[in-house]
Amino acid sequence: MTNRVIFVTGTDTGVGKTVVAAWLAATFAPDHRVALVKPFQTGAADPAAAGDEAFYRAALGDEAVDIRTLVSLPEPLAPSIAAERAGMPIDAAAALVECRALAKESDITLVEGAGGLLVSITAEHDMAGFAAALDASLVIVARPSLGTLNHTTLTIEAAERRGLPVEMVVISCFPQDAGVVEWENLRWLRDRYPALPLVVLAEAPLAPSDPLAGLDPHLLGPLPPLLEGFDLPPLALRDQPSES
Repeated sequence: MTNRVIFVTGTDTGVGKTVVAAWLAATFAPDHRVALVKPFQTGAADPAAAGDEAFYRAALGDEAVDIRTLVSLPEPLAPSIAAERAGMPIDAAAALVECRALAKESDITLVEGAGGLLVSITAEHDMAGFAAALDASLVIVARPSLGTLNHTTLTIEAAERRGLPVEMVVISCFPQDAGVVEWENLRWLRDRYPALPLVVLAEAPLAPSDPLAGLDPHLLGPLPPLLEGFDLPPLALRDQPSES
């Protein structure tokens, strides 16, 4: 594995992209040169203190990962809107140049987007176009709850229409007491996309001492080539009684 770029996107905001990006970095870091980049951070004036970068650093500890935030904007809005309101125009081309430079020096570069795949960076650029310009493949992060089937399907279709390869879908924050909705959503996604790897991460407390503890990753479907050589136990789908 060398000079790979993986773009971590979500079906929505708040679905767990940052946890998944940090988990992937922790998975690869022991044996690979890894860069972890947040090109467009919103909602944090100081990303190392309050942004996704702060979580990366807490989660990865002493792992040798090159962590960068390229643009930081104070309001928690889409980057194009946050930049306009802050009077801080975003130079998407400069961010691309920096990401490409990191990728040349890394075996794997993980780039976490903001929000979903079609969120705007500027009036002319969105996350999908940024991923395509990096020649990246996608990791799509989805929630397990009601509504995820529509959001996940729309995101996969948007990626396919733009020629963006999807490495896997990660179902984040799968609850310990999962019921009919969560299990049937997994079953539907497996049946709809039998060739697409699904990775399920458990809902975890995200303790400050070890934010990635308890994720308990399991695999549903084929092993993603990206994770070849890693041990992901299979997830057995449960039969659920109908809710009354």
